[in-house]
Amino acid sequence: MAEHRRSRGGAGPDPGAVPLDLADRLVATLLDRLESDRHAVPSRLLADLFRGERLGPGQQKRIRDRFHAILADSALIDRALQVATPNGVARPLRMAVRVLCGRVLRGELAPADAAHRLGWIDWRRVAALGAEAVAIEDPVERTAMLGSLPPWLSRCICEQFGAEADALVRALRGRAPVVLRTNTLRCSREELAERLRTDDGIETEPTPHASHGLRVVSPARVFATAAWHDGWFEMQDEASQLVAEVTAPPPAGRVLDACAGAGGKTLALAAALGNRGEILAIDSHKGRLTDLRKRLRRAGVHDVRAVRVPEDAWPGEVVAFAQRADRILLDAPCSGLGSLRRNPDLRWRLDEDGWRRLRDTQRELALRAAAWLRPGARLVYATCTVLREENEDIVAAVLAACPELEVVPIAEILGGARARPLSADGSGRFLQTAPHRHGADGFFAAVLRRPRSPLDPFPTGGPPPVGQ
Repeated sequence: MAEHRRSRGGAGPDPGAVPLDLADRLVATLLDRLESDRHAVPSRLLADLFRGERLGPGQQKRIRDRFHAILADSALIDRALQVATPNGVARPLRMAVRVLCGRVLRGELAPADAAHRLGWIDWRRVAALGAEAVAIEDPVERTAMLGSLPPWLSRCICEQFGAEADALVRALRGRAPVVLRTNTLRCSREELAERLRTDDGIETEPTPHASHGLRVVSPARVFATAAWHDGWFEMQDEASQLVAEVTAPPPAGRVLDACAGAGGKTLALAAALGNRGEILAIDSHKGRLTDLRKRLRRAGVHDVRAVRVPEDAWPGEVVAFAQRADRILLDAPCSGLGSLRRNPDLRWRLDEDGWRRLRDTQRELALRAAAWLRPGARLVYATCTVLREENEDIVAAVLAACPELEVVPIAEILGGARARPLSADGSGRFLQTAPHRHGADGFFAAVLRRPRSPLDPFPTGGPPPVGQ
């Protein structure tokens, strides 16, 4: 469990009530709730807070950004408290002190201003901690401190990213942009941008990589807009939108969304098919599928069936559909490290043993999907993580077990000029985004195809025998 969720011993001077502005006071309340309930989820705490408080979009963004920043900087804040308050902090003040520490470390609050609120803390010493962390010579220790990461995870990142590791973890500490995906069943990207600007005063700009994305450039309550209620857009990171684009279902095609979750990519695929295809969205979680069905209705999607399945096997109807599908999208359960900007609590929710078990699950699911892939069809293996062990290594395991499969480079799907910047080595082979390179979440996607046999009697590939 992360240090910031443990009670600190000792009691320092009690200066009385700490003068905090509204945003800082509410963030301190959120931190206290998070510490008190080990099962609490930051996003739900924020949602509950926003439902109970009358806050404008700017104030909501301020609270969300500060809350996420403190969670992302937990290691630096813990170190600051050890150095600047060696005798500890009394429990009633601890969360207020964490809030102020976080803001001083990020340069949002001057040490002198912090001293006016709590004069017994050495705020200049706190402010210096950021520079001291950058100067740590050992790369694993430095990355762990800068990214608030456990040593095992910091080691993985350093081994894979080398000199880029610091830039990556700094970006993962950053603030994720608000990105919308245009529902092209309802409107064009240009029409959506114009409606948001005209009706709600919301300014947006086109995403540089995703074809139907808009980035919101100023604080806005997008879910309070008529465009949202009319199903004109979904909130979806640019990298997630790109996964749907490389899936590229053919006209009137069949797609099995094998780990659909709440259906962000399902909805994007339905829009790509123009409601003229057939999508089977499966998941083992009842609540996620309930959310998906609500989103389908709002978006005007008619070509999706959502089916709950057990975790360890696909029922016969799913296998039969997989054998006929043109695409199988496996957005596999993963560490989620590419989305730390949005889910900073993931830093302490995954341990090394759990990570190893997760990779076993990824490999099992990918092999299950590959087994039912018909000739001519494609399997898209995707994750929202930046780690090779969950990405290229899983693809390599599938190719070793199924040597007849071949990689379809994303350059073949998106075009070389567009695809090369979206792959780590510039080859256009796999989709590999990262926040320090693309401004988007860290996502991976590999496209595998089972070639058609010259003896295949079906001109479009056709269904292989059950058990292939």
